[in-house]
Amino acid sequence: MTTLTLLCGLPGSGKTTYACRLEERGSLRLSSDDWMVPLFGHYMPREVFDERLAVVRQLQWELTAKLLKAGVNVVLDDGFWTRAEREHYRVRAAAVGAEVRLIYFDVPGHELRRRLAERNRNLTPGTFEIDDAALDLFITKFEAPEQDERAVRAY
Repeated sequence: MTTLTLLCGLPGSGKTTYACRLEERGSLRLSSDDWMVPLFGHYMPREVFDERLAVVRQLQWELTAKLLKAGVNVVLDDGFWTRAEREHYRVRAAAVGAEVRLIYFDVPGHELRRRLAERNRNLTPGTFEIDDAALDLFITKFEAPEQDERAVRAY
């Protein structure tokens, strides 16, 4: 059965590093960051960012559905911060006959800050700068997976 892997975690938790490993093993990796920066640049008002991100995610889902139907394993390198969002993708994947694997990157806040500070000093293409204030906001919006979501923990 074709697999859709969802990577759940905050910025700096290691999702992209893990996604690249899965890509090396034959999965196709899709990252909203890889599309957002080339299409729209690094800086935009939050409401504009959210609108554009919604469009990118919909386009990526349309591509993902086609790939899954064709038998290609896909890893979505995104945050999947809420239970509702994760459930939405589970339903979508089931509709195209794919199973879902949820990987949860559970990294303490102090380690996220350290990693993001390092990343911010050496931004690569497709990467957004994330300061402490942004991370603090993101932490308030993040819902860790519950036991019934059957997430595999990564550290």
